[in-house]
Amino acid sequence: MARKRAAIVAAAEQAFVRDGYAGSGMESIAREAGVSIMTLYRHARTKDDLFAAVIESACHPVDMEESARIEDALKKPLADTLVFVGVMFQERIRGAKTTNLLRVVMTEIRRFPHLGGLAYDGLINAHVERLDSFLSTRDETSGMPVERRRKIGHAFFESLVGLDDYRVLLGLPAPSPHDICRRAEAAAQKVITELGKDLPVPDLLES
Repeated sequence: MARKRAAIVAAAEQAFVRDGYAGSGMESIAREAGVSIMTLYRHARTKDDLFAAVIESACHPVDMEESARIEDALKKPLADTLVFVGVMFQERIRGAKTTNLLRVVMTEIRRFPHLGGLAYDGLINAHVERLDSFLSTRDETSGMPVERRRKIGHAFFESLVGLDDYRVLLGLPAPSPHDICRRAEAAAQKVITELGKDLPVPDLLES
């Protein structure tokens, strides 16, 4: 089932990038994936479901090695973990797969405005949700009110996007690995600073 789903998502991605959202059909995607139309519908009931699955796949680890690196990073001090997540997010959001899918959305959005929401949910909200789930397990943030924790997480990702993303969408050079790392470090430092505001202030009268 996992292999079939991977084949379906890969075929759908190729179809959406090649033919656009409007020009892609469920039956042709099933043929390209080498599965029956009924098998396709078991994995995605509508074309919107299929598009959402393709968007979501852009956020997932590409192989077991990357999964292992992520697991290892999550065990490190919070600042180091945030830098790792920040670098990974920037690489994904500006990668060829994501860029091609965003161009499809931009091309089709006048006829299919809901694609914007699907893309934002899959590329941004999915990352915010995963970071919030991680932060809820950390001693530094587990006791924090949920809304404040989510606000900090959202601000973290906002710090990672900028004019560079427009440059990539327009086919111009992406930022260097050094610039990506520097931006991730700055975003992580903002989170650590915000968390410091929530630390209890020592009672000097008792000391």
